[in-house]
Amino acid sequence: MMNVMNYQDYDVILNVFNAIGKDRFEEAQECLDGKFSSVILMKEVSGDEYLDIYRRIKEGMPDAKFEIVDLTSDGETFKAKIKIKGTHSQTMPALKKGWKSLKKTGKKINKIVTSVEIVLRSDKIMEIRNLTPGKGVAAGLLDELNLLPKNYSKN
Repeated sequence: MMNVMNYQDYDVILNVFNAIGKDRFEEAQECLDGKFSSVILMKEVSGDEYLDIYRRIKEGMPDAKFEIVDLTSDGETFKAKIKIKGTHSQTMPALKKGWKSLKKTGKKINKIVTSVEIVLRSDKIMEIRNLTPGKGVAAGLLDELNLLPKNYSKN
């Protein structure tokens, strides 16, 4: 596995999370392939749905920043840890159908919440996979805020 600091395509990975942190969702959308897919809270989502979850997170945590840590590549895919910094200072809309909105807790977070594998096609992100099923960004964040519903299985 190589460190990707010498690998030029990794910029798109950094750009998508930087754009989300700055509420530039159109810019983030440009980093995603038209056939992008990921799984959030155990549901497969498209690029639009993926970014909508981040919009909701940002509503509840307007100062949230998403940092890529330990980005590496094996030549085929990239692996990274995602760190979230911010304060849950506002009500966060429900992140999943059937769930309730999440009242502000005032809790601060500055922690790596998940590890992902990222698949690129040309200069676009094709797929973001959670390395541990059920333990992605949203679940990791809610778990850290003690807001993950008890009926959500992290196994």
